[in-house]
Amino acid sequence: MTEPIPNGLPAGLALRRPRLDDLEEVAALCAAADLAIAGETMTSRDELRAAWGRERFVLERNAWLVAAGDRLVAYAWAFDSADHASIDGQFLVHPDRQWQGIEAPLLDWIERFAATLASSAADGRRVSLGVWCDRRDRRADLYRDAGFTHVRTFLRMRRALDDLPDDPLAYAPPPGLEVRRFVGGRDERAAWETSQDAFADHFRFHAQPFEEWWQEAPAGVADTDLWFVAWDGDVMAGIVIACVLPAGGYIDQLAVRRAWRRRGLGALLLLTTFSALRDRGCADATLGVDATNESGAVALYERVGMRRVLAHDFYEKVLRGD
Repeated sequence: MTEPIPNGLPAGLALRRPRLDDLEEVAALCAAADLAIAGETMTSRDELRAAWGRERFVLERNAWLVAAGDRLVAYAWAFDSADHASIDGQFLVHPDRQWQGIEAPLLDWIERFAATLASSAADGRRVSLGVWCDRRDRRADLYRDAGFTHVRTFLRMRRALDDLPDDPLAYAPPPGLEVRRFVGGRDERAAWETSQDAFADHFRFHAQPFEEWWQEAPAGVADTDLWFVAWDGDVMAGIVIACVLPAGGYIDQLAVRRAWRRRGLGALLLLTTFSALRDRGCADATLGVDATNESGAVALYERVGMRRVLAHDFYEKVLRGD
């Protein structure tokens, strides 16, 4: 595979691949870029470390850094799903250097690299490249000019944890179901199967092998006390995966299998997790959700007291197929 190189960058800037010892500075760069646009960030060193640790994410292939002298000013990456049909890309530029000729070359590199990744997808498979930004971000204009189409909006939702229900019945499981903590060494594959089943009808879903799913689970992999699972006999009906980030509690996944939806299980798993995060000292809990999620997730989150705090627009360009 011939890998493209970002070109057309302003004079005085140098390109190089990330190294593991860049982690702290790249995380700070991402956080600064987010803060300048949206006023807050969920970017953390742990999240970045997890992203860089994915088996198929190779720093010498999937990412570039832009430097001015010994200071990093931009970071770009692109990564494809296991079947190469869904490709995601992103670039972030430090607020001090935004819109000084860096953004367009990095988007061009993402597109050209995505084309090389797409070549590995099965014949006849639809392949798309997705990028996203806060709806107040000027990158939206750049995406549209490059032929991307706005197809979805994703919400960040948050709930303060100082007013959780006192009524024990608020945490009562639906009849026949039992909620308990994830048990390492026993529940991993059932959790993977539950997640794959629950998200199969979601936008841009792609099946993941167990090993990849487990590796890409959040930083909570080493802290599964914040994972809760619901059992119906010997079948796992739902799972919630949470972790503590520097910005507070974060719910990475809430997955309820279709046969068990509309029975209050999602609300129970969320309330259970909220209590666990509060006990860890978190003041609030945050999650991300597709605003047009067909399962009614937004309405569920609002029923348990979450509110919308940010909106990110997702833009897509079809690289192959309809």
